[in-house]
Amino acid sequence: MSNDHCDADGFDERKRLLPDLDVLWKIATPEEWNKWRSSGILSLASLLDRKDGFMHLSNSHRVKKTADLYFKGRGDLRLLKIETKKLTQNDTRSVVFADEAPTTREDEAKDDDGLIYVHYLLVEGKACCAHAYANFASHPLKYDDVVSEVHDLPWNEREGKHEFPASIG
Repeated sequence: MSNDHCDADGFDERKRLLPDLDVLWKIATPEEWNKWRSSGILSLASLLDRKDGFMHLSNSHRVKKTADLYFKGRGDLRLLKIETKKLTQNDTRSVVFADEAPTTREDEAKDDDGLIYVHYLLVEGKACCAHAYANFASHPLKYDDVVSEVHDLPWNEREGKHEFPASIG
């Protein structure tokens, strides 16, 4: 198992080791987005996130495929940009990046100290999907501290795909 433990100062080294995880994207329904904005907390709002116990995220290389697989035809979505360096919330939290899901021991640690564990999945040798594990109840992620951009994600019926911001390419 590969673990890379990072604080805000360690992100340049992590970026070299784990390319394409500096920005993660969360596709949100209107209900999820409204809940996060009104509460000011980024929580496990989707049914799938609550069921699985972690937040489903994608990097820039995978987010279009994620939208196509799980949100095809929906034109009411929002796309939230999460810069992983902001997950440290001004160095008050630690972030661990790993290619395996957390073990029981790591689960206990995250409950105690606010650790955020980002499990990334590899597709064709590249990190693409990420699962963010944390004790969201006792160590909430402040929406305004973590989400750096929000974009509409309209559905283009004629082309049969979502229209993404130009920054995703």
